[in-house]
Amino acid sequence: MNGLGLNDPDESPRENGWPDEPHEQETPIISTPFYEPESQAESARKMGLGYAAGITFFATVAFMIFIGWGADLILGTKPWGVVVGIVLGAVMAFVQFFRITNRIYNKPKDLPAVKPLSPEESDDQTY
Repeated sequence: MNGLGLNDPDESPRENGWPDEPHEQETPIISTPFYEPESQAESARKMGLGYAAGITFFATVAFMIFIGWGADLILGTKPWGVVVGIVLGAVMAFVQFFRITNRIYNKPKDLPAVKPLSPEESDDQTY
């Protein structure tokens, strides 16, 4: 390189770090993907739990409002029964919501464990 920052015509491209040909450039190594797509059954399970979380949240709050409204009619404590029903329903709904969403992200524990046969076990062994 001369003092102006330009390449000398006598200097080879390899000396300044550039490859001679585009095909000499290193290709990136593509490893196996770190994401493995879920099976259709697992996707359906998660989708069902997601719908269940939303429906349970709504139904819990609505049910507790209805109970509070009934308490207001019977006891004559209007509007406190509805207010208590909303608060209790919201607390119960959030608890159920977090329990259900926790099941979405955790693998089910009731799946059969895959264990290789040990040397003393065989497939034709009778019990």
